[in-house]
Amino acid sequence: MLDQLIGAAPASTVDVDAVVRRTRRRRRVRHLAAGGSTAVAVIAAVAVGAGLLPGAGPEPEPAPAPPAAAASPSAPALQAGTAAGRQQILDRLQTVLERAAAEHAPAVRWIYMPDVPGEKRTPDGHPVMFALNDETFRARSGVTAGGRKGGFYLSLRAVSCPGGETCQPFYECNQAVAGCEAARSPSGLRLVRYVEKPGPGWLFYGVDVELPDRKHAVQLSAPNYFGGDGSAPSAPAPVFTRAQLEAIAIDVAEQMGR
Repeated sequence: MLDQLIGAAPASTVDVDAVVRRTRRRRRVRHLAAGGSTAVAVIAAVAVGAGLLPGAGPEPEPAPAPPAAAASPSAPALQAGTAAGRQQILDRLQTVLERAAAEHAPAVRWIYMPDVPGEKRTPDGHPVMFALNDETFRARSGVTAGGRKGGFYLSLRAVSCPGGETCQPFYECNQAVAGCEAARSPSGLRLVRYVEKPGPGWLFYGVDVELPDRKHAVQLSAPNYFGGDGSAPSAPAPVFTRAQLEAIAIDVAEQMGR
């Protein structure tokens, strides 16, 4: 009935639904008021009734989006961008690593392990942490348990190389590594466990675990030598057992991926 009284409204030049509805409502009220007919009372009653309906009236402007939540300091991104960011990741990685080792290998102790002759000695009790770049973080240390000494290495890094950048891809088993096996962690993370014998008397236990983001991985390696690369074997087998090393690696991957 109202459409017949009012006639067709001219086409709107603004393609916004809310503006069109408000413009047509005002145009209709003015048109009927000028005519002085009974339809004025009708439109007034309709307008009053519509105003009482839920959701009636002009649509409210959308509320501004809340600011993005700041990243939790306990779960930093794994791409630093600044020296302070790299240090934050290293600090968290060290905390996670030491807690995991204390839980899964409580008898093992961190000790200073020289890398090159004349290197400045660092205190026992913590692995040495360092960053190669904004996405590659390392740890190295000597370890001891039961009167034996050995080495320990960790690498947390991106596993893809966009733009031809140098990186360390996820470990793949091949025929040269007899004790290599691909598997899954209890939580479903992809992992590879392996044993390498790269030289006379040398024995490496290793495990590579993909983080939940599938973009980064943590690799742990425990050799049976103590000192820089190429040092003579210091024990028949690494200080960490394969089971201990794998449990630590899974723990670190899960914690750093949160």
